[in-house]
Amino acid sequence: MPVVIGGGEVYTGATVERLVEAWHYLDPPKRSSYDLAIIGAGPAGLGAAVYAASDGLSTIVLERDVPGGHASHTSLIENFFGFPDGIGGAELARLAGLA
Repeated sequence: MPVVIGGGEVYTGATVERLVEAWHYLDPPKRSSYDLAIIGAGPAGLGAAVYAASDGLSTIVLERDVPGGHASHTSLIENFFGFPDGIGGAELARLAGLA
């Protein structure tokens, strides 16, 4: 314990440090420059990053905590675009990270 299931993988005895390493959150940026840098990976930052990337901008999101910011600790976010029935904060952060 604890067990984390994410991206088709199961992490037993999960710690924040182990997940950060497994998910490559401390890897250096892949590019030397970006069209857009977004500070903060809360719902607004994640939404902005998804839309910017879908418009072809090379985008980087910087967050000192976890993707999703404080919202990732929230069990249900209501009235968020694309999720009329609401979505859990951690699920939103995971889905935005896959975009």
